[in-house]
Amino acid sequence: MKTKVLLLCLGISTILPLRAATSNGNDFALALSEASNKSPALDDACGRPHFFRFLTISEMSEVDVDGRPGVRIVASEPASLMNVEFTVSASNSMKVLKGSPETKVGDAVAITGKVESCDEGRNTIVLSDSIVRHKDRAKPKPGKELLAEVNPSAVVYSYTEGPRPLQVEARDRDLLERKDAIMANGGGKAWFEFLEAELAKRAAARAKGGQP
Repeated sequence: MKTKVLLLCLGISTILPLRAATSNGNDFALALSEASNKSPALDDACGRPHFFRFLTISEMSEVDVDGRPGVRIVASEPASLMNVEFTVSASNSMKVLKGSPETKVGDAVAITGKVESCDEGRNTIVLSDSIVRHKDRAKPKPGKELLAEVNPSAVVYSYTEGPRPLQVEARDRDLLERKDAIMANGGGKAWFEFLEAELAKRAAARAKGGQP
């Protein structure tokens, strides 16, 4: 049955410190939008900060956040055509939004936020602990800024719970579709061994010129 409510992030408290490094939010959104099974990409991203650029604001409303004034924003990510929803209230974020000219619907911003969930029914990535970094352009410069579109070696997934850290590049994101089945049958050890073997196989093939 098709999921139409939230895919929630579980086990955030067990995430290792190494996994807390800020990731590319635009690459994550693109990978998530293209995945037939969104769970592997979402599970890896949950609780980790991601940096999103080129978010064009479609909804903007004032809210109260623990007694402080805040702003709830829904914005469109250009590569994936997914929405990104977040709320900000920190003084530095509010200063950026209120700075002249004051930010309004149709403007673009760059933000950092922790991935909280994905609402598939609304095609929306939900963030927490968000910070507006700066006002931005609505679109990247062609060929330079959305790495997963122009650079097949852009990292879209990392696995750090095995003996060695493994990274999956944009060109190998199809491997992530196997995660749930492998984890269900063999756990993290089996997933690590599968990833390491497949990545090594593909690296060898590319070295010989046999695979893009």
